Amino acid sequence: MKKCFIALLAVIASLLGCDGPSGTEILGEIQLSSSSKDVIEIDSDGSTESVRFSSALDWHVECADTWLTIDPMEGGPGTARISIRAGQNDTKETRQTVVTICSEGFELPITVTQEPFLATFDLLDVEKEVSCLGGEIVVSVYTDVDFSYECQDDWVKGPSTKAPRTRQVAFTVEPNTLPQERTTVITFVAGDITKEFTLTQRATGTESDDWKKDQFVHRSLAMRFTATWCGYCPMLGSAFESAKSQMNGSLELVSLHGSDSDYEFSGTNTLVSRFRVQGFPTGVVDARATINNDEQSVTSKAAVDVATETADSYPVTTGIACSSTLSGNTINVDLDLYVKEADTYRVTVLLLEDNITGYQNNGGRSDNNYVHNDVARLAITSMNGERIEVSEDYQVVKKSFSGTVKSSWDPDNMKVLIYVEKPYGDRDKVDGVDSRVVNYGNYGDTYIDNCRAVKVGETAALELR
Repeated sequence: MKKCFIALLAVIASLLGCDGPSGTEILGEIQLSSSSKDVIEIDSDGSTESVRFSSALDWHVECADTWLTIDPMEGGPGTARISIRAGQNDTKETRQTVVTICSEGFELPITVTQEPFLATFDLLDVEKEVSCLGGEIVVSVYTDVDFSYECQDDWVKGPSTKAPRTRQVAFTVEPNTLPQERTTVITFVAGDITKEFTLTQRATGTESDDWKKDQFVHRSLAMRFTATWCGYCPMLGSAFESAKSQMNGSLELVSLHGSDSDYEFSGTNTLVSRFRVQGFPTGVVDARATINNDEQSVTSKAAVDVATETADSYPVTTGIACSSTLSGNTINVDLDLYVKEADTYRVTVLLLEDNITGYQNNGGRSDNNYVHNDVARLAITSMNGERIEVSEDYQVVKKSFSGTVKSSWDPDNMKVLIYVEKPYGDRDKVDGVDSRVVNYGNYGDTYIDNCRAVKVGETAALELR
């Protein structure tokens, strides 16, 4: 009876040309909210838009096209909202349809338009020449879409998982033992866009001066000050793992456990003093900036930004080649440090251990199966680094180090971390680093120019780009 009375009032008001109580014209049984529009434009890469309206009677939605998802499709009297969602428009044409809200002979049409998605996909470099020694090369991609890649030769290996929309893809190139150079093509594909990258590797025996004219592969270092009693420390750990994944091999990690932690490290306090760490967790990237703990996306982006800033503002001048052996409880490390600029450097060598399952306070909960990675176990050099004076440009410095390993540490999970510090030039910074979580300080006269982590027992050749 109430519905009939409301309908009768609407008909009388329509015949008399009256306005409703709010001063707006009554449009039958369905009225669009003032905050909604009857014409909607959805982003080309997909988005969800909302429509608010009121209906005096039961209503339902009609739409002839399937590229939209509408929820809900029906409802009862009163104020209502429907969500209209579309995915990415890959049709290469503008698409348009009408969503109609219907109620007892009354209709409210909503026009929905979506422009075609035009992918941005290109390679910043289309060719590169590398040393016969092999190593790592990085292909920079400019893109806002997912893509894949393949290589026609097996002497070039890409990541086992192909991360979508990444800016850089790292490939490992095997040494060339042939007397002639070799060439391969890496094909990148995004939808119907194909780009080719040509890689040429020099013949064997030509490596003697390659490093003097090529660029070294650069890696940044993120230090994490942590402890097993620290409930918030796993948050920073997850953020740094995310940053490492985003940087595709260009970021190394080290976990420095503090006092009373189950994995307390003797060298942690030295770095706590240097970087003026006020509490755990705290991160430090490239000995240039501290990273405060925040939600994962904010913290990981800050770490990536600082590492990227280092690479952009301070071109790498040192390259690292190394090998290590474990004999009984003695770890031996041999280092070849390739130096392009005469200066005073500091080299720090640490032994790390991965895959340690044990206790961790995790957000106030006791987690006895937490997996600890990149845990600093042994300072093979002083935590202040070994001082290396290089008096001329383009020198190779050879060093050997040794230390004593505890029998409780797992040799299969050990790796050697080497990082090289170089005196600052101009302390350039770029805009865009999140000042809420990044603090720049005077942490000494040096920053980390390059670093490398290599599994114990393995030999790592010099990496050139």
